[in-house]
Amino acid sequence: MEKVEFKELTVEELTQGLTYNEHNTHCTCIFCGQVFETGLIYNSRGRQVDARRAADEHIFDAHGGVFNGLVSIDRQVSGLSDIQKDIMTGIYQDKDNKALAQEMGISLATVRTHKFNLQKAKREARILLAIMEQLENEEIIAHRKLMETETDEELQTPKLEKEYCNTLHPFFNQYNLR
Repeated sequence: MEKVEFKELTVEELTQGLTYNEHNTHCTCIFCGQVFETGLIYNSRGRQVDARRAADEHIFDAHGGVFNGLVSIDRQVSGLSDIQKDIMTGIYQDKDNKALAQEMGISLATVRTHKFNLQKAKREARILLAIMEQLENEEIIAHRKLMETETDEELQTPKLEKEYCNTLHPFFNQYNLR
């Protein structure tokens, strides 16, 4: 079993419930660290399957699926309150707002408010991820530094203005666009 650090995982790895090593020779369950070697055949549910299928079935059988595995992560790691987890679990189970309200002992308006706040958090999380990419992605950083090295003149005088300023009607030439 390998130990998996949630803080190191990508959104894609979290969504799949497993990680692949750098050479794709094995995948690892993010919830318990069980390793599945690619190229091997595994017995799962009474039949023989490849490593990826065995890992997917393991995640479903041992952890209730990726959703349940993620929802069960400690609040210190996920940042989700118990109420948020209950609301998301109800949504996952296709429960309508009324059924959720009755089950949780809260008003229908409170269920709607929690759903709205989860959607708001989702938008905020996307923006945060994009900002963090601007700070951490080496290609984006290199592009930004390249853009910063251009001269002020190149940035301040549009190309069309440079090429065509002498061909303007005399009325416009009086404004000296240079």
